[in-house]
Amino acid sequence: MLEKTAEKLERRFESMPIHHIDTSVIMELEKTVDGKFCRKYIHKLNYSYRGIISSPALSELTISMLLLKDENKRQAFLDVLVNLVNIRKVGFYMPEDMHEISKRIKEIDQRLEPTDTDIVACAIENNAMNLVTLDKKLIGNKAIEREFGLKILHPKDLL
Repeated sequence: MLEKTAEKLERRFESMPIHHIDTSVIMELEKTVDGKFCRKYIHKLNYSYRGIISSPALSELTISMLLLKDENKRQAFLDVLVNLVNIRKVGFYMPEDMHEISKRIKEIDQRLEPTDTDIVACAIENNAMNLVTLDKKLIGNKAIEREFGLKILHPKDLL
């Protein structure tokens, strides 16, 4: 009985839409308006959506954590990441061959930072339905959305 329940839950989880989560969604302070939207969105992970953090986003998160001078803040930040993985079942994505995708993204929109280009490329390569971000250069970027079929949304658009 427990095995069937576990299999059913696994099938349900695997069928959830894949959302790549940008660094900004995790880093935003809870006290801000955007931060409240981010927290509400994060609470929907593992229930409505399957969250993924790409290796470029994970690199940004790791650097931010390592630069924190206050030990308590660093530990709190690490706790947030651990909870995303253990409770929200957020997974990770390592790109396989995103060079051509990144190159095409750069041709479409030269304003994007290199890391943002790589984060978008990972979402595309992983066939994600959405990339969730607070980055105004990315949200609703119609040229990228049309070219690759990826929706780039603010967390509030998914609540």
